[in-house]
Amino acid sequence: MTKPNKDYSEWLSKNNDIDVSSITLGQLIDTAASKYQDSEALVYSNQPDVEEIRWTYKFLSDKSTRLARGFLLEGLKPGDTVGVWGPNHPEWILTEYALAKAGLKMVTLNPLYKEQELIFALNTVEAKGLVHAEEIGGTKATNLIQKIKPEIKSLDHIYSFKSGLRKLILSGCQDSINLPIVNPKDIFMIQYTSGTTGTPKAAQMTHEALITSSKNSHIRWKVSNSQKVCHGFPLFHIGGSACMTLGAAAMGAISLPLYIFKPQVTLDILENEKCSMFIGAPVHLTAMMQDPTFKNRDLSSLKCLIVGGSNPPVELIKQFAIEFGADVINGYGMTETCGLSCTALPTDPPELKAIAGLPLPGVSLRIVDEYYLTVKNNVPGELLYKGSGLMDGYGNLPDGSSGINDDGWFPTGDLATMNENGYINIVGRLKEMIIRGGENLYPIEIENYLIENPGILEVAVFGLPDKKYDEECCAVVRVDKSLINSPDQVRDWCKERISRWKVPRYIFFVKSFPVTPSGKIQKYKLQEKYSKLIST
Repeated sequence: MTKPNKDYSEWLSKNNDIDVSSITLGQLIDTAASKYQDSEALVYSNQPDVEEIRWTYKFLSDKSTRLARGFLLEGLKPGDTVGVWGPNHPEWILTEYALAKAGLKMVTLNPLYKEQELIFALNTVEAKGLVHAEEIGGTKATNLIQKIKPEIKSLDHIYSFKSGLRKLILSGCQDSINLPIVNPKDIFMIQYTSGTTGTPKAAQMTHEALITSSKNSHIRWKVSNSQKVCHGFPLFHIGGSACMTLGAAAMGAISLPLYIFKPQVTLDILENEKCSMFIGAPVHLTAMMQDPTFKNRDLSSLKCLIVGGSNPPVELIKQFAIEFGADVINGYGMTETCGLSCTALPTDPPELKAIAGLPLPGVSLRIVDEYYLTVKNNVPGELLYKGSGLMDGYGNLPDGSSGINDDGWFPTGDLATMNENGYINIVGRLKEMIIRGGENLYPIEIENYLIENPGILEVAVFGLPDKKYDEECCAVVRVDKSLINSPDQVRDWCKERISRWKVPRYIFFVKSFPVTPSGKIQKYKLQEKYSKLIST
């Protein structure tokens, strides 16, 4: 295993003084307030769609305490579950810390949820409360909530981000109720993870696991006190509510969440706030580069870009580094591991920064074959996880299981290799591997080749059913029409570079891709669409 160099170890000793080995989210924000006092914790600026704020750690700590008391005075009891539904408002983060201090559990809800999705999500956890934005997706949230409320028998407490929370905070100013003692090993956050498969599973995460993974990610990236970090993940996603929010608090950094990602607005924030780091999905960086104002921006303060949420091709990572003039580090993780599992060191060479990287402290990774035997170095197999960030299990699997193997290892469903120094490289999804006439084809390998073509802007490769070979390779691409205007151009380009059985038989052009909130292309939707198309 490669060890951090001397400079990295020295930095670590100077920037690792909040002990998060066994604390709750409430204790985290209170400790940060005690240590960093009037340092800014949360900043919303240059975003026309949301009120500008600059909350210090002390302000956020005090306000979340009053809100926590308000929740309890309303009759909510420690252990009850409360849903949070809305885009990235400042009140989302305030509510997160307040629920934690009150000993309540939080279920995060996608702002894109419609009636049946909300009913399912809230009923699955028997939610007693719901905190929501006034407006979601251009419609008044209370209209939809009142419509579905009769279908959710457990739901007794409903509060809006603005007027509802304001009332609770006022009531919480009195000291007539004490906050409970919360166990760091208690489940706090529940997130529905469907990723690219479409089946919602309720991942349950403890205070301790959430904080440990979040802090370790920020240590690995060398985030320090008062450093401005802009990030684009939704707060209902593990990247927003855990990694970015809790990691910043653990290090005393200034968190600048995007209310809703818009390329020009994001560039305004990076430039005007002089952010030193941006964390988001590859699609965010691509959209910013394509913004007409990009070339005229002063982004000289920007030192590092962290990309996550999908496994970008190496060539795209290199392009980001050139265009933004900053280091680019890929990160790998998932909801079930409370966010980041591994990432490269800031001192690593570019080729290592482009892959998943080294496991975080306390994380063990293992790669196995179909017989559950550990494979040799550089041989693909399924990646298993064991460590401090592991979820407490799924709460709603039909067979009542946790989703974690009996020996404590969690099967990620990702195909990976590990080199002799312990660096992990994700080569695909187990369920996405294409078996064409007995040959194993790895979509990400083919995607890496395709994205090298200057006319291909985005690509998704997957298998489609075939009577002769069982599966055939399909590539869906978004292209620059001034450079590519036919599938045959793509095929001819491939034939000169990759083996003939890896050249996609089917090539379809699209203007946009269906994606998850974390930026992953939903290949299952593409497979459904094009399987029907080729069968007609």
